[in-house]
Amino acid sequence: MSSSQDVNRGESMHQASAQWAEIIGQLFDRLTGKGASVTYTFDNLVIDMPRAQGPNGQDLGSAKWTVNGRVIITAEAHRTPEQEMQSPTAASSA
Repeated sequence: MSSSQDVNRGESMHQASAQWAEIIGQLFDRLTGKGASVTYTFDNLVIDMPRAQGPNGQDLGSAKWTVNGRVIITAEAHRTPEQEMQSPTAASSA
């Protein structure tokens, strides 16, 4: 593969990663406060990280992970201290 093809492939992968991150962020925002969760079930998902080089040409190696099981993402909404101060409190009579 030529150098320009490598660059184009890297740019395409970066764009795809950015799109997935945006989609996941939007999904998480929509779930927050709704008591919902998303479950992903993986059966022999293989994540193959190619060999990488760090600063000064340092070899960072490669990795290959196999995932079997579930990942559950749950979103919760929490009140901030400012929101707590703004909410009406029930006054107790003596």
